[in-house]
Amino acid sequence: MAVVAAFDPKKESPERVGLTFRPAREPREETETDAVGRRPRDLVDRPDMFGQWGKPMRAAVGVDPADAAFIAANVQHWVANAIREEVAMERSNLASVLPSLDPTSPEVTFERVARLRRGEIPMTLTDLLVWSRRFGSVRDIVTSTLADAPHAASRLSPPSDGGMGPVISTGRTGRRDD
Repeated sequence: MAVVAAFDPKKESPERVGLTFRPAREPREETETDAVGRRPRDLVDRPDMFGQWGKPMRAAVGVDPADAAFIAANVQHWVANAIREEVAMERSNLASVLPSLDPTSPEVTFERVARLRRGEIPMTLTDLLVWSRRFGSVRDIVTSTLADAPHAASRLSPPSDGGMGPVISTGRTGRRDD
């Protein structure tokens, strides 16, 4: 009978295995930006448009498009855009929507959500849970991103032909009549 070793933090500390697991990549020097963390908007080519349009972003100069942080920033951009569109479709505003969230969290404040939507701070699983429960379009983005084969409307990288790809939208058309 074989014995499977459990995770041993003493044997697998950063001092023993290096600061970052990077298979088949050359180790790189840690920079000041790494110490503070990268803002999602700094990883995309159009930081001023973060969360403001429904198209995938390209990687900023010097950012590897295969970098998980870039892919996560792009997903955050799509989620931020979907939130913006959904709130607009309800003819509402973010401050009015926040009290209606279920479930909610003490961390989901107006200021923090505004910073998430601008890409100044990264989204957390809590944010994704809260917004996925509120808006189906956010749930669709999250589930298609985590699925084995994302559909075309949420591709993880820009198309190879150099175009900007499909417009990512809530899928709603027309105005809602009250």
